[in-house]
Amino acid sequence: MTAENPRQALTFEPMHLDDLQQVLKIENQCFEDPWSKTYFAVSLKRPRSYEHFFVARRKDTVVGYIVFNILHEEAHILNIAVPPASQRQGIGKYLLASALEMILANDGREVFLEVAVSNLAAQHLYRQFGFRICGIRKNYYGRYKDAYVFRKGADTDAT
Repeated sequence: MTAENPRQALTFEPMHLDDLQQVLKIENQCFEDPWSKTYFAVSLKRPRSYEHFFVARRKDTVVGYIVFNILHEEAHILNIAVPPASQRQGIGKYLLASALEMILANDGREVFLEVAVSNLAAQHLYRQFGFRICGIRKNYYGRYKDAYVFRKGADTDAT
Protein backbone atom coordinates (compact mmCIF):
# COMPACT_ATOMS: atom_id res chain seq x y z
CA MET A 1 0.00 0.00 0.00
CA THR A 2 1.25 3.46 -0.80
CA ALA A 3 0.88 6.06 1.94
CA GLU A 4 -1.59 8.65 0.77
CA ASN A 5 -1.01 12.13 2.11
CA PRO A 6 -4.42 13.42 3.30
CA ARG A 7 -3.21 17.02 3.03
CA GLN A 8 -0.39 18.20 0.80
CA ALA A 9 1.15 20.08 3.73
CA LEU A 10 1.34 16.94 5.92
CA THR A 11 4.75 15.30 6.35
CA PHE A 12 5.99 12.10 8.02
CA GLU A 13 9.21 12.90 9.90
CA PRO A 14 11.36 11.44 12.68
CA MET A 15 10.35 12.72 16.11
CA HIS A 16 12.88 15.03 17.80
CA LEU A 17 13.25 16.34 21.35
CA ASP A 18 11.90 19.68 20.08
CA ASP A 19 8.60 17.89 19.33
CA LEU A 20 8.22 16.59 22.87
CA GLN A 21 5.92 19.29 24.22
CA GLN A 22 3.45 18.84 21.35
CA VAL A 23 3.69 15.04 21.49
CA LEU A 24 3.04 14.98 25.25
CA LYS A 25 0.01 17.21 24.81
CA ILE A 26 -1.42 14.74 22.28
CA GLU A 27 -0.46 11.77 24.48
CA ASN A 28 -2.30 13.27 27.45
CA GLN A 29 -5.38 14.10 25.37
CA CYS A 30 -5.63 10.60 23.93
CA PHE A 31 -4.78 8.18 26.73
CA GLU A 32 -5.97 7.58 30.28
CA ASP A 33 -2.55 6.21 31.22
CA PRO A 34 -0.16 8.28 29.07
CA TRP A 35 3.49 7.52 28.50
CA SER A 36 5.81 9.73 30.53
CA LYS A 37 7.96 12.60 29.34
CA THR A 38 10.95 10.63 30.65
CA TYR A 39 10.16 7.64 28.44
CA PHE A 40 10.00 9.77 25.31
CA ALA A 41 13.04 11.87 26.24
CA VAL A 42 15.27 8.90 27.09
CA SER A 43 14.22 7.04 23.94
CA LEU A 44 14.90 10.07 21.73
CA LYS A 45 18.27 10.81 23.38
CA ARG A 46 19.43 7.18 23.12
CA PRO A 47 17.97 5.87 19.91
CA ARG A 48 18.04 2.16 19.22
CA SER A 49 18.16 0.84 15.69
CA TYR A 50 14.91 -1.08 16.10
CA GLU A 51 12.86 1.76 17.69
CA HIS A 52 11.10 4.27 15.48
CA PHE A 53 9.42 7.49 16.63
CA PHE A 54 7.70 9.52 13.90
CA VAL A 55 5.39 12.51 13.77
CA ALA A 56 2.88 13.76 11.25
CA ARG A 57 3.52 17.46 10.91
CA ARG A 58 1.49 20.20 9.29
CA LYS A 59 3.84 23.17 8.92
CA ASP A 60 5.37 23.50 12.42
CA THR A 61 2.59 21.67 14.26
CA VAL A 62 2.66 18.01 15.25
CA VAL A 63 -0.78 16.62 14.40
CA GLY A 64 -0.09 12.99 15.31
CA TYR A 65 2.63 10.48 16.00
CA ILE A 66 3.43 6.79 15.82
CA VAL A 67 5.92 4.62 17.68
CA PHE A 68 6.90 1.19 16.43
CA ASN A 69 9.65 -1.40 16.68
CA ILE A 70 11.12 -3.57 13.95
CA LEU A 71 13.14 -6.48 15.25
CA HIS A 72 14.23 -9.03 12.67
CA GLU A 73 11.13 -9.82 10.62
CA GLU A 74 8.59 -8.79 13.26
CA ALA A 75 7.24 -5.31 13.91
CA HIS A 76 5.07 -4.00 16.70
CA ILE A 77 3.03 -0.79 16.58
CA LEU A 78 3.37 0.47 20.15
CA ASN A 79 1.51 3.74 20.02
CA ILE A 80 -0.36 5.89 17.53
CA ALA A 81 -2.20 9.07 18.43
CA VAL A 82 -3.96 11.99 16.78
CA PRO A 83 -5.48 14.72 18.95
CA PRO A 84 -9.30 14.64 19.13
CA ALA A 85 -9.63 17.93 17.21
CA SER A 86 -7.68 16.45 14.27
CA GLN A 87 -9.23 12.99 14.16
CA ARG A 88 -11.22 11.76 11.16
CA GLN A 89 -9.04 13.73 8.75
CA GLY A 90 -6.94 10.81 7.51
CA ILE A 91 -3.93 11.57 9.73
CA GLY A 92 -4.01 8.24 11.56
CA LYS A 93 -4.37 6.43 8.24
CA TYR A 94 -1.41 8.40 6.86
CA LEU A 95 0.74 7.59 9.91
CA LEU A 96 -0.10 3.90 9.78
CA ALA A 97 0.44 3.60 6.02
CA SER A 98 3.78 5.42 6.28
CA ALA A 99 4.93 3.18 9.14
CA LEU A 100 3.89 0.04 7.26
CA GLU A 101 5.91 1.18 4.24
CA MET A 102 8.98 1.60 6.49
CA ILE A 103 8.40 -1.79 8.10
CA LEU A 104 8.20 -3.50 4.71
CA ALA A 105 11.28 -1.63 3.47
CA ASN A 106 13.17 -2.87 6.56
CA ASP A 107 12.25 -6.53 5.93
CA GLY A 108 9.38 -6.64 8.42
CA ARG A 109 7.10 -9.53 7.56
CA GLU A 110 4.57 -9.54 10.41
CA VAL A 111 3.09 -6.60 12.28
CA PHE A 112 1.35 -6.75 15.65
CA LEU A 113 -0.48 -4.21 17.79
CA GLU A 114 -2.85 -4.08 20.73
CA VAL A 115 -6.08 -2.10 20.77
CA ALA A 116 -8.67 -1.70 23.48
CA VAL A 117 -11.72 -3.91 22.98
CA SER A 118 -13.80 -0.74 23.40
CA ASN A 119 -11.89 1.30 20.77
CA LEU A 120 -14.07 0.56 17.75
CA ALA A 121 -12.75 3.46 15.64
CA ALA A 122 -9.16 2.21 15.90
CA GLN A 123 -10.23 -1.35 15.18
CA HIS A 124 -12.00 -0.15 12.03
CA LEU A 125 -8.82 1.64 10.89
CA TYR A 126 -6.64 -1.42 11.48
CA ARG A 127 -9.05 -3.71 9.65
CA GLN A 128 -8.83 -1.38 6.62
CA PHE A 129 -5.12 -2.22 6.52
CA GLY A 130 -5.68 -5.96 6.70
CA PHE A 131 -5.11 -6.44 10.44
CA ARG A 132 -7.08 -9.27 12.01
CA ILE A 133 -7.63 -10.28 15.63
CA CYS A 134 -5.29 -13.09 16.65
CA GLY A 135 -5.70 -12.97 20.43
CA ILE A 136 -6.80 -11.07 23.50
CA ARG A 137 -4.83 -9.69 26.43
CA LYS A 138 -6.90 -9.65 29.60
CA ASN A 139 -6.61 -6.48 31.69
CA TYR A 140 -3.98 -5.07 29.29
CA TYR A 141 -5.13 -1.48 29.87
CA GLY A 142 -5.98 -2.00 33.54
CA ARG A 143 -8.59 -3.93 35.43
CA TYR A 144 -11.46 -5.01 33.15
CA LYS A 145 -9.88 -3.23 30.16
CA ASP A 146 -8.95 -5.97 27.74
CA ALA A 147 -7.10 -5.52 24.46
CA TYR A 148 -7.33 -7.37 21.20
CA VAL A 149 -4.04 -8.40 19.63
CA PHE A 150 -4.14 -7.62 15.92
CA ARG A 151 -1.76 -9.11 13.34
CA LYS A 152 -1.10 -8.72 9.65
CA GLY A 153 1.53 -9.56 7.08
CA ALA A 154 3.50 -6.39 6.33
CA ASP A 155 3.00 -6.81 2.60
CA THR A 156 -0.80 -7.21 2.82
CA ASP A 157 -2.51 -4.25 1.18
CA ALA A 158 -5.52 -2.51 2.63
CA THR A 159 -8.89 -3.65 1.39
